[in-house]
Amino acid sequence: MDTRALGAATVLDPEGEPVQLADEWADRPAVIVWLRHFGCVFCREQVAEIRAARGDIESRGAGIVFVGNGTARAAGWFQKRFAPDSTVLTDPDLVSYKAIGARSGLASTLGPAAWGAGIRAFRSGARQTTTKGHPYQQGGLVVMAPGNKVLYQHISRVAGDHAPVADVLAALEAARTLPVGA
Repeated sequence: MDTRALGAATVLDPEGEPVQLADEWADRPAVIVWLRHFGCVFCREQVAEIRAARGDIESRGAGIVFVGNGTARAAGWFQKRFAPDSTVLTDPDLVSYKAIGARSGLASTLGPAAWGAGIRAFRSGARQTTTKGHPYQQGGLVVMAPGNKVLYQHISRVAGDHAPVADVLAALEAARTLPVGA
């Protein structure tokens, strides 16, 4: 992962205004979730999982940010519908996706490994809609701390490959016990 490029990445808020991604973890840790795209069934499932753990994440001093790659309008639609209490940003140029080493491709999107995840997502109540971004882009989850420190990273191998929330919480908890300046 290229933390320098990630810290320098500029993304857009739902109004289309530029935001430096590093601002999201400048003062406290942040759980940054890169979505496949704003219409993705797996992403809706993951957003629901992360939002269900919101209290646990915030009690460990961290914020939550969802980054998609469609238009700013699609980011606003997604935020209103699926994450109204969360920060939603978009990276249509995929700069931050490249910085975290996110995968992209047909096999990782539609291959057999994604089928089971599709059934799981469907059973959880998530539904696919129109693709609102790059259709073959995969996501990931990175927990960042001030100073561009990576506390945890999970780069999705295939569509529906989410970071276990328990691992995210453990990383945040471990970071709270580190000596100051570590």
